[in-house]
Amino acid sequence: MVLGAPASGSAEGFTMAIRIRCQECKKRISIDEAFAGGMCRCPYCKALVYVDEATGGGAKGSGVSRPSAPMSRPAAPGQAAEPVMHSAGPSANEPVDTEHIPMARPVKIQGIITIILLVLLVFMVGGGIAVALLYLPGGQNGDIPPPPEFAPTINRVPESGPGVVDIRVATPIIYVLDGGSGMRSAFDSARLVTMHSVESLGGEKYNVMVSGEAEDKLLSPDFVPGGKKGVVTLTTFLEAVMPMGASDIPRSLTAALAKKPKTIVLFTRKPVDNAMSQAEQAKAQGTVIHTITIEGDREVIDSMKKLAEASGGKARDFLAGGG
Repeated sequence: MVLGAPASGSAEGFTMAIRIRCQECKKRISIDEAFAGGMCRCPYCKALVYVDEATGGGAKGSGVSRPSAPMSRPAAPGQAAEPVMHSAGPSANEPVDTEHIPMARPVKIQGIITIILLVLLVFMVGGGIAVALLYLPGGQNGDIPPPPEFAPTINRVPESGPGVVDIRVATPIIYVLDGGSGMRSAFDSARLVTMHSVESLGGEKYNVMVSGEAEDKLLSPDFVPGGKKGVVTLTTFLEAVMPMGASDIPRSLTAALAKKPKTIVLFTRKPVDNAMSQAEQAKAQGTVIHTITIEGDREVIDSMKKLAEASGGKARDFLAGGG
């Protein structure tokens, strides 16, 4: 007896079914031969059973019956072979299989494995991103800047009175901006902080110096009023500045100290350990130097803090455009 359902395109009009034996409950089950080599689920005990592709059945039984003996002898040479009649159903001498063997449902194990692999891949990618973010080096020299120890952000406007970010300042004040090529990605942020600070000055006096390679650019020979009008003057001046080349911070600080300001605010992204003599001069004449580091590494942040503290000032460090 042939088990299976009719299949289109089959020469016999039927698909074969493989009979196997469940390894758990030992009962006989059948499965479409198209699923040989795969997995199926036993309809009795629900266990997963492997369909042996080599034998066409399970490990302890096969549903493939032995072929029947030939119905006639081959024709002698020169003689036509006698036609062999085939019946559509089983012959009268064939035993009829009356045992009901249920069909097992195939299990698409490949799909399950694919889903598991995709889940593992997602976890691996997520873990890799987390590790990269945790250990990704930052700053110019590969050091990770320490977390800021203060609340204000770089785009904060001083709340009241003359100030720069959260630092109260005395006037007149000179802002010294590093105009070297190393400040290109941070110059806009330094310009933003300076404009906010100038706006907070009101009618108090200020000046701006951009430290260059050969010379320094000064906003005005004398101090000018701050406030909103001061921001307009400052904007026109800084828009014409393009950071390039090297800068000489000690020379610029010396020139700024010569103007006898009460406060100097320095913006740079490179170490300033060679400007300690200027810090001592500032303290001696009563000038305070505050330092602002933007996108600086550990070495820059430490040297700027050292310079500020040597003159009695404060140090702040920021990421460009952020806090």
